[in-house]
Amino acid sequence: MDLGIILACCASGLLLGAFKRIRSTTLLAPWCWLITTIWSIALAHTLEPSSDSPRDQHWIEALQFSAHAFVFCPFMSLLGARRPQNKMWEFIVFSLWLVLILPALETVLLSPGRQADTQGIRAWFMLILIFVSALNVILSRFWISGILVGLAQYLLVNPNLPDWAHLNERFAGQAMEAGLAMAILAFLVAFLIPKPNRKSLRDEDRVWLDYRDMFGGMWALRIKERINTSATMYDWDLRLTWRGFVTADGSQLPDQLPAKIEKILHNHFYSLMRKFVPREWITTRLQRPDSERLASQTEHDQA
Repeated sequence: MDLGIILACCASGLLLGAFKRIRSTTLLAPWCWLITTIWSIALAHTLEPSSDSPRDQHWIEALQFSAHAFVFCPFMSLLGARRPQNKMWEFIVFSLWLVLILPALETVLLSPGRQADTQGIRAWFMLILIFVSALNVILSRFWISGILVGLAQYLLVNPNLPDWAHLNERFAGQAMEAGLAMAILAFLVAFLIPKPNRKSLRDEDRVWLDYRDMFGGMWALRIKERINTSATMYDWDLRLTWRGFVTADGSQLPDQLPAKIEKILHNHFYSLMRKFVPREWITTRLQRPDSERLASQTEHDQA
């Protein structure tokens, strides 16, 4: 069996193991893009030219390039993973993929037999996408997986990056297998890293840290900004940092927040995070007997 198919099966098994945890969240679309990416790359590299014609070879190279361009779709999908616009966002992700593969389409449709030109601004754009995708994961507790994701993308689209970033010819032939292996290693690390014991943390910190690790740095920064803006506007004696809540002057919060501030803060959790996760996800982490009532009240107020 082809090595790429074996690696794709391994990656799919790991992703299926995570499906139950994310199926009720807006991470479902990035999950589908990941499956599509892995199998597109694996299957594209099983193709063989029907003849020695350069035209056939360029057709296959165009298909492989198109498959490799999928590596940016899961992480771009994550950047739009907020209800209600998350469904329409997938059309933007698909449009991005079409823009990336435009050189291959131009070659196949307008200049058959010629090699696709992916240099210039397109090559630099791919380099930026690699950086953004990796950084989003690195900012969570899965920073090792973030580095591996960046390496996987770098290997899979290496021939289409700027000339100075190309691999040595001796290693270029194994780039696809190495890229898939890096992706699998990133999934394995994410699964095998022990989950921190957050039972001793305050409930609000537990919600924040779990959300940050689940959706990555970009959305976490947005939630952090919104909560801190409200805290400043309404003169709450708290601020949200990357590691949790502190007082406005940076010292540790008291064990029990004032009832009014706690209720408003929990309302913020429900109104902001319900666009990403189901109500039960937040309620479980808040561990409050009135959490279900508060969530229902929040939905009623929003309606």
